[in-house]
Amino acid sequence: MSKKLYVMSGDVISSRLIKKKEAFQEKLERICFRINTDYSSDLYAEFKILKGIDEIEGVLSNISKTYEIITSILEQLYPYSMRFAFVLDSIDTAVETHDTSKMDGPAFHKASDILKELKKSKLIFAMSTGNDITDHLISGEINSIVLLKKNWSAKQHMIVRKYKETVNQFEVAKELGITQQAVSKALKRSMWKEIGYIEGELNHVLESMNKTAGR
Repeated sequence: MSKKLYVMSGDVISSRLIKKKEAFQEKLERICFRINTDYSSDLYAEFKILKGIDEIEGVLSNISKTYEIITSILEQLYPYSMRFAFVLDSIDTAVETHDTSKMDGPAFHKASDILKELKKSKLIFAMSTGNDITDHLISGEINSIVLLKKNWSAKQHMIVRKYKETVNQFEVAKELGITQQAVSKALKRSMWKEIGYIEGELNHVLESMNKTAGR
């Protein structure tokens, strides 16, 4: 049996520099569990850790939540980071098991090759779905957003994450022990509103692509 599906492979950046490897692996296991729970309806096979603390892999049934999943993983993984390959191609081994660790096929091999190229380019994301123009446009947009966020300080990361949870500057200020003005200033400097708008548009495009593919 062979089936075309979306494979997402993630590779932890500079994993050799991680000192507390057991604690990090536990963290990565929690992240996979969270993604598998939050996006269960969009997954064909759950995300699993493949090589110690280096790689994770999952199979998606559609493209619509791609960026949301990447964002969720990166936010939970911070201050560490990960590069991602996203591929639509055939899976021809153990596809009926819905078990990522048992599956194999062109989609997985292509994802592995893409991760190697990303390591050379220092970029975070690349996709291959058979439409070169769309692949380059979406990959470019995701890389641009991630690179913008890379310039955030640890404090900005914390404030933005808390604000996304509460949507209330006063609650964030109270929880972090800072002023509301400091929260507002951090949000403006991080360009959170502008980036959020771009992310919303990107998610809308991915959702539209999913609907078009389903026709």
